[in-house]
Amino acid sequence: MSLAGLTVAITGSRRASELAHLITSFGGRPYLAPTVGIEARQDISKETEFFINKILEEKIDYVVFMTGPGVYSLMVTAKNLGLEKEFTKALQTTTVVARSFKPKIALANYGIKTDIIPKENTAEGIAKLLKSFNMVGRNIAVLWHGSYSPLLKNELNAAGANVFESSTYKYSFELKESGASILKMMGFKSIPPDELKVVKLLEDIDKGLIDAITFTSPPSARDLFKIAETYHRKKLLQNHLNKDVIVVAVGPSTMKAIEENHVHVDVIPEVYKMGAMIKSLTDYLGQVNAPKKKTKVA
Repeated sequence: MSLAGLTVAITGSRRASELAHLITSFGGRPYLAPTVGIEARQDISKETEFFINKILEEKIDYVVFMTGPGVYSLMVTAKNLGLEKEFTKALQTTTVVARSFKPKIALANYGIKTDIIPKENTAEGIAKLLKSFNMVGRNIAVLWHGSYSPLLKNELNAAGANVFESSTYKYSFELKESGASILKMMGFKSIPPDELKVVKLLEDIDKGLIDAITFTSPPSARDLFKIAETYHRKKLLQNHLNKDVIVVAVGPSTMKAIEENHVHVDVIPEVYKMGAMIKSLTDYLGQVNAPKKKTKVA
């Protein structure tokens, strides 16, 4: 099955061009309206230095990496401190948990092996996985992505672990130079968010011009609904996404963010990658009883 005749919206900034190319290769029309960028935190230097030194100075049992961009910016900080080799060695001698393949690949670029990737790559899933081991007295370091949840620390503390956390960037509706440099370091060509484009997307969804919409991160979903709410369009958006538009999520965390806004996710791949996501969308369209605009597929 192809995407011929379908217009597919892209809400992510990172790798938006790559996703657009994938959609085109399957015959679809990509519609770019990124809702989220990243911004390096300006207040992060002391916190990141403390995080690095904590891992160097104490016996750390698990280090959890929630993010690919965070790995790169953390390692740059370690290099600037003259600690890259020592820090890399420390990570090679502890149990490394990567939330998904993105931090795993980033870590591999520095010669750091990932020991565990959870099947459920949410804070809840990681907490459940780690709690299946004996957590009493364990020291756990967590490097967060741009969205923080206290759940992971609270769950692990309750299980007897000692948890310390850090982050190197935050999500932003703007893609500032600091954030763009992180993505460039990773080899990603990013497209900055533009509020007017997002508003135009909302209007085109109202007009029935969008057949499917893709979400590749929880913030890309949350920010779309925030903008819709700002323009008094949230309820209308929810209705259209539930009735008229195929909603595609790259993985469980993203699906959860969509469902928190009372929208049903139609497509989620078994492998949480963009290529698998688009292939799952075509498979969905090939189903005999697939709802939502299947008749538009050529």
